Amino acid sequence: MWDHNAAQGITPQQANQRAVNRPRAEADVRDERDEIEGQEAENPALDALTADDAAYAALGARGAGATALTEAMRRAQTRALIREFLRAVPRGEESAVLPLVRADGVTRQLTRAQLTYAIDRLRPRQRQIVRLGIEERWPRQKVCAYLRGISMKTLERDQAEALDILAQL
Repeated sequence: MWDHNAAQGITPQQANQRAVNRPRAEADVRDERDEIEGQEAENPALDALTADDAAYAALGARGAGATALTEAMRRAQTRALIREFLRAVPRGEESAVLPLVRADGVTRQLTRAQLTYAIDRLRPRQRQIVRLGIEERWPRQKVCAYLRGISMKTLERDQAEALDILAQL
């Protein structure tokens, strides 16, 4: 009877959920966003991955007639070539060759056997990510779950790092 919300037609349940609590929740969300943005700024590897993705998308938009590739575009293109080669060529075809153009313009011929040997020398989690996620084409969520619930960002970071290592052969 003495409820000050009764004149407004608000039930006691609705009164507990009124807008008074929302600004604090929005402030918490803003704090979380600021914290995440701060972490991204502190982690240049994640920024590099984002730049690579954007560069590869720009490369596809520009087409084959692109005049000059930036370093990020070249790295993204090299990762994509290695990924496609590992998906298409089984480990048993050791003599299959992948021509890669390095940043200095030199073309390097990598065989499937050389790539397989290099994959075997990667860190264990990187090796599993390459084997399962790229060669065996497991979905990323399944690979994350298999690797004891690692995050998607960890998977992407390790995969990008592994492909960069393979590109330096």
